[in-house]
Amino acid sequence: MIRALLAVAAISGGALSAAPCASASPHYDGDVPGMSYNASLGAPCSSWERYVFGRGPSGQAEACHFPPPNQFPPANTGYWVISYPLYGVQQAGALCPKAQAAAQSADGLPMLCLGAQGWQPGWFTGAGFFPPAG
Repeated sequence: MIRALLAVAAISGGALSAAPCASASPHYDGDVPGMSYNASLGAPCSSWERYVFGRGPSGQAEACHFPPPNQFPPANTGYWVISYPLYGVQQAGALCPKAQAAAQSADGLPMLCLGAQGWQPGWFTGAGFFPPAG
């Protein structure tokens, strides 16, 4: 009887440990593929060209930005900054809901709503809007 009890306990324990765990990453309307759910304002990040968006602990949308090239000492990593609200994956030139909105292209480039120009791929910094090179 004890053997049977131990066998049932072992099988039950194995089944529980093999069960899939629920994801700890909350998802929000507007989230995009490649989101990082462990972003934290000012913390280092490494995806500043494509798939730049993340969410902080409070759910705030954030974007990975690379510091300016004239920084001293030179930086070798990006950092998380607050992002405009996210509106999912969009097509370049498509109508957008409002200024100060962010999205992502199908190939992972960040996009901004530029009013009458619609969604445009590029980055917004304190110095203005920068489309991707090339």
